[in-house]
Amino acid sequence: MGRPRSQEMLGVIVRGKYMRKHAMIGLLAVFVLTGCASESRINDYLTGFQVPPSSKGRVTLPLVVGLLIALPEAELGQPTTPSPPMLEHFAERIKKEIEGSGAITIQRIFPPMTIPAGGISALSLERLRDVTRDSGLAKVIVAVATSQTAQKVQPWPLIETQLFARMDAAVVDIQTGRVLATEFGREDYVLGQNRSYNAFSYPRLYYRTFTFAGPFTIVSGDPYQALGEAAFSGAADQLGMKLRQQLDPQYAGT
Repeated sequence: MGRPRSQEMLGVIVRGKYMRKHAMIGLLAVFVLTGCASESRINDYLTGFQVPPSSKGRVTLPLVVGLLIALPEAELGQPTTPSPPMLEHFAERIKKEIEGSGAITIQRIFPPMTIPAGGISALSLERLRDVTRDSGLAKVIVAVATSQTAQKVQPWPLIETQLFARMDAAVVDIQTGRVLATEFGREDYVLGQNRSYNAFSYPRLYYRTFTFAGPFTIVSGDPYQALGEAAFSGAADQLGMKLRQQLDPQYAGT
């Protein structure tokens, strides 16, 4: 004999509540990751510097600087972690955006640096002086790359992984120990996968405002590395653009 209709209805209600609960958890995770930290966090990573009361500093132009990207150890081992060559690629993207001003020159890109644990207070003035000593540069843009992931709730066999990438940066004077300006860039992309055997046109990569239906890019190679490259490239472009606009407002208005 089948179950009484009252029990069947109860099962439907319980399953409905379960699905709504997990959908709400997924939405909450996305809200927490995207809805906070509307300012640069770079001062959390710096130590020994004189921090100005405002993140919008004033820098005399023309400006010649170096560029250094740091990656916390906490980022290592994740499938989306950028490789050192990829970090150098992001540095080139930042350089291209910033030098669009014509009044700012990135004279040297330093090799990527790994900083302990989550990176908090890991970038001391002494360490940055030591790393940049041979360059002869008085000012350096130092950026810290971090990320978080969230699993988006989808019916089986579909699975979505969203990567939130950030780059927090400061223009620092290595000689005086002053923070001259701070800025950040952030971006997120979604990796869609199908756990069915021989799934067609998967895995696929798309912007956060798009869906499984597209537009999307079909990924060849490591899908998580592709996700990391897309999200961090977007964050690098945002950082470069915003720094250029802050350091050279006259250019930003043209």
